Amino acid sequence: MRFDLLSLQLFVAVCEEQSIAKAADREHIAASAVSKRISDLEARLNTPLFHRSSKGLELTASAHALLHHSRVLMRDLKQMEIELAHHASGVSGQVRLYASVSTIIQHLPDDLRDFLTNHSAIRVVLQEGTSQQAVEAVAENAADIGIFGGVVPRQGLKIFPYRSDRLVVLAPLGHPLCERSSLRFAELTDYDLIGPMQGSFLDSLVLRAASDLSRPLKMPVRVNGFETVRGMVEAQLGIGLVPEGCAARYVTSGRLHAIRLEEPWAVRQWNVCVQDGQSLPSPVRLLLKHLTRGTA
Repeated sequence: MRFDLLSLQLFVAVCEEQSIAKAADREHIAASAVSKRISDLEARLNTPLFHRSSKGLELTASAHALLHHSRVLMRDLKQMEIELAHHASGVSGQVRLYASVSTIIQHLPDDLRDFLTNHSAIRVVLQEGTSQQAVEAVAENAADIGIFGGVVPRQGLKIFPYRSDRLVVLAPLGHPLCERSSLRFAELTDYDLIGPMQGSFLDSLVLRAASDLSRPLKMPVRVNGFETVRGMVEAQLGIGLVPEGCAARYVTSGRLHAIRLEEPWAVRQWNVCVQDGQSLPSPVRLLLKHLTRGTA
């Protein structure tokens, strides 16, 4: 049995409006044409679809069944139109994104959720690494977009601002530094510091700050990831540096304390980079615009 899509659309309108005249107005078609379509449907199904009453048209059991399937069909058709429109406009495909661990923990989950909600035909392949690795991946065309921190000069790249964060000192409760509301970096050199991963943006900041002080750092352990820093600090192996947003979650355990770090470099700027001098594919361009809040 074949059904005409326009007839089903008009049938749904009549059901929802409980009136042929109102359905005709809604669909911008003559009432007589709507009535003819409904009559043809009833003839094809060999069953009445409506009963007339003082309240308007009442659906029969057959009409309720047909309405359910018609709505499912209309929904699927609408979804098909959206997906095909994405293909037609070149916004389907894949984006290779390389990002630092800090941005993946703090910012990217929400940003990618919002982006993929609006662009379901695009797939994002995310890889994590250091800022240096992110820049190199884009420069060598192993990634379409890189998110990095610090000054990582590389020719042939366009750079846009992404987000920023602030570093704080994480210490176990009872530590002498917990009595302070803020600290300078020089005051940390008397204590064991859980060191960041070598080659990371945070590692470069810490080593530069220590070099400016001409004082060695005590770093008995180096780890990768702020969750690992949290575990080491809770085990009282030292103090650590983590972003303020992460610290806000960690201190809820009741075993840790966060202290503001009063240094200009404690505020970190994160950037987005893409290759310069070439036309970006539509999916890459869309994600870049989303990440940079339309400034790219």
